[in-house]
Amino acid sequence: MEAAERLEEYIDQWLHYKEDSVPEKPRFSIENTEQAIWALRKIARIERERKEAREAAQLEKARIDDWLSVEEKRCDQARAHLDFLLEEYHRKIFAENPKRKTIKLPHGTLELRKQPDDWAISEETLVPWLMENRPELVIVPEPKPKPDRAEIKKAFEVRGKRAVYVDKETGEIVEVPGIEVHERGLKFSVKVEMPIGGYENE
Repeated sequence: MEAAERLEEYIDQWLHYKEDSVPEKPRFSIENTEQAIWALRKIARIERERKEAREAAQLEKARIDDWLSVEEKRCDQARAHLDFLLEEYHRKIFAENPKRKTIKLPHGTLELRKQPDDWAISEETLVPWLMENRPELVIVPEPKPKPDRAEIKKAFEVRGKRAVYVDKETGEIVEVPGIEVHERGLKFSVKVEMPIGGYENE
């Protein structure tokens, strides 16, 4: 048997190696130019196969992604419809009994939760007032000062749509300019408790 053929046989055994089929022949070594050239051709073929495998995988992945996108859209539409019906049901109960913000059912929970108020801030109006009255609530970065929004919400109270500052010493209530507070409604959510195996009979 020619050396190149022996080398090819050995490489094929190695490529398809399994624990129960270890090649019994002694390890082959490349000893001349012909064998080295053959090994390079073998590597080129292996890399072509790798490239073809990657391309096939990418094509299959694209098909799976397209299928998943369609299924996700279908599920989103079905879920949105049921969420709407459940929210409508829950809000009717809440209108009759404002304490029923949470409804626990065998397969999940319906909830209505207060959302944080939306603070609309005009920095051009607010910052000069803060610099004069509450400078600790101003961040001074480049290129210009800006209000510390997180601390402002802690420091001021909300009265109607306005933020006010209550002087602890005098009790005086001062309306803070440049802030308008918009109350946000209750947000509805559904928490589903999935049993093991799902709902095969639904």
